[in-house]
This record gives sequence, C-alpha cells and structure tokens, in this order.
Amino acid sequence: MDELTDAERAELYLKLWWSHDGQWFLKARDAHGIDAAMALNEDVIESMGRIEMRLLHRHRGEPEVADAGAFLPLTLDAHRLMGIPAMGALDGASAFTLHVEDCRVWPMTERAGLAREAPGCRGSLRRRHGWASVFFAPERIRWTRSFGRPDGAATCGYRFELLSG
Repeated sequence: MDELTDAERAELYLKLWWSHDGQWFLKARDAHGIDAAMALNEDVIESMGRIEMRLLHRHRGEPEVADAGAFLPLTLDAHRLMGIPAMGALDGASAFTLHVEDCRVWPMTERAGLAREAPGCRGSLRRRHGWASVFFAPERIRWTRSFGRPDGAATCGYRFELLSG
C-alpha cells in the first residue's frame, strides 16, 4: 500500500466498496426472491437519487428549481457526475428530453442474467424520479424511457414531464 498515492488508495477502496452493491443484491435475491430484491433495489436507487440531487443542488449554489427548464441543467450535471454525459432539450415549459450516449446499465443487467427481470431500465427511471422529487411532488413527476436498450439501440432516451397539480 505504501507505493500507492492517496488518490490511488481512495480509488481502490471505492472500487472495493462498489462491489458491495452487487453482493447485497445477490444476497437479497437469494434470501427473498428476485421480485423482492428488485423492489428493494429500486427503492434504494430512488433514495440515492434524492441524496445525489440534494448534494449537487447545494454544490451549485442552490438555484431555484420551479419548472422543467430549471431542473434540466441539474439533471445534466447529475449525469456528468455519474460519468454518463447526456444532452438535453426543453420540450415546452413543463418537459424535456435527454439523450444518453452510453448505456452502462443494460450491459451490466445482461451480464448478471437479469434481462427478463429488469426490463425497461426500471432502476434508472427510479433514480431520475428521486432527482426530481427533491423539487417536485412525486405525483407531478413522469419519467419515461423513449428509446434505447433493452430494445437494441446503443443510446438511450428519456423524457421528463412535470404534470400540473
């Protein structure tokens, strides 16, 4: 360990910690079944999304977020933070679309043998729901996957819509 820099040690430790997530999921699946494990995983992903967005919002100086136009830049920053850049475009006053160039979730899902149990990027949508629920009531949020894996396309598209209410 002495030959590693502090940054290299931190990166190694982080990679080791990341393996915890996969191991936790497998143990939850073995103990409670795939449906319960998927539901728990999605709940955790949504909670993590809220934590990520609160920290990011605070880091950006807590700009007011009252509509889709103000939420879009934070969403794009959240993607960059995760290392998955996206492009976004407003679609009227209450909606926007995202185009994600590199889907990382679906290849992992396939490698884990969970393609049948995890259709439609459920966890990704829940994370995004968590991001949005920091600013908007959950019943006003609608995220949809508009194109991309698992139907074969290498890129993914998502649409955010802020419903009236």
